[in-house]
Amino acid sequence: MLSLLEAASDGPPGRDPSEVRHSEIHPAKNHFIIVGDTQRTSSWELWREKNDAQRKLIAAEIAKREPAFVIHLGDLTARGSSTKHWEEFNALHEAARQKRIPYFPVLGNHDLYGDDVKALRHYFDRFPHLREKRWYSLQWKKIGFILLDSNFSSLTKGQAASQEKWYIGELERFEKDPDVEHVVVCCHQPPFTNSRVIRPDGNVKTSFADRFVLFRKTRFFFSGHCHSYERFQVGGKSFVVSGGGGGPRHRLYAPGKRPYPDLFPGPELRFFHFIEMESSETGLTLRVVRLELNGTFTNVDPFTASP
Repeated sequence: MLSLLEAASDGPPGRDPSEVRHSEIHPAKNHFIIVGDTQRTSSWELWREKNDAQRKLIAAEIAKREPAFVIHLGDLTARGSSTKHWEEFNALHEAARQKRIPYFPVLGNHDLYGDDVKALRHYFDRFPHLREKRWYSLQWKKIGFILLDSNFSSLTKGQAASQEKWYIGELERFEKDPDVEHVVVCCHQPPFTNSRVIRPDGNVKTSFADRFVLFRKTRFFFSGHCHSYERFQVGGKSFVVSGGGGGPRHRLYAPGKRPYPDLFPGPELRFFHFIEMESSETGLTLRVVRLELNGTFTNVDPFTASP
């Protein structure tokens, strides 16, 4: 079965194998897309909304926009060990595969549901360019990307320590690289969220977010897991929660009861969406692409981070 992205070149000898370089990223394109939590609602979650129509509309719109590549913030499936669920994932993103749009995911908690070994086998079979790395980096134009595994409950202490050491090393490497102007970090669990359903992840804050704010070039820290859209400013850096790809939506705490000040003045129950990012000489611009009730898409909450 074909993956969304064929295997990448190993690159020059001596390169860290966790760094992904892919020759099929179109050099003339200047936009990419970030989406999170596209899993369908589990059959036993009878009290939660079923969003199959919205998931299909979002996947179709992403393919229609033909970005340079897609970053997925995790929870690609509802049950990672299920062959059926991965077949549904393949069908959902068939248009993107046909257009050979490169796809860079991070692991979500649902992607490990069931048997971990079987779930990881499904995941890496569909993304062979990852070369079985649960965390990795890539560079595109003047942007360095660091994609992390925030499923700390499924990592050994040794794995967690190894990832954190590597992460700090990548932040330092991009900071020193004159060809990199922006650094973007992605993982699944959020360090900050006002969700009523899930909690902010303390391990992500300590191991990832606290390091992120210390570097000059870091611009955006993206996470999912909360099925909503939120944007925070912490330590002068942008932290964005984008889990609106079609999983059952989460309500947020009402204004006045939120532990973190949200820069987006939206309601407690927010919209399905994905994020479109554009690289230009003036900086790195974020646009939230919101799915409207009539099936059309509009842009909201534009924001530019400059060098």
